[in-house]
Amino acid sequence: MSEMMSAQIHLTGDVHSVDFPQWIARHARKLGLDRVTTQQVPTGLEVTAVGADEMLQALALGVSLGPESVLVETMSITTVACN
Repeated sequence: MSEMMSAQIHLTGDVHSVDFPQWIARHARKLGLDRVTTQQVPTGLEVTAVGADEMLQALALGVSLGPESVLVETMSITTVACN
């Protein structure tokens, strides 16, 4: 079984669509991720989630592509092992 990781994904661009947080939550659930939150920040959108590293990487890829209502310019992900 994969080690549980915590990830913070930072997105910049036109990422302030009203439906984007729900879209992210739906995809995170499909990937089996926990404790998924989104927060608007001055530089874009921060997404946090907990789960297997492979699934967190899949979420990062998915949100970087986003739905049609957003245009992600940059995406960065930071992961750390959960204690």
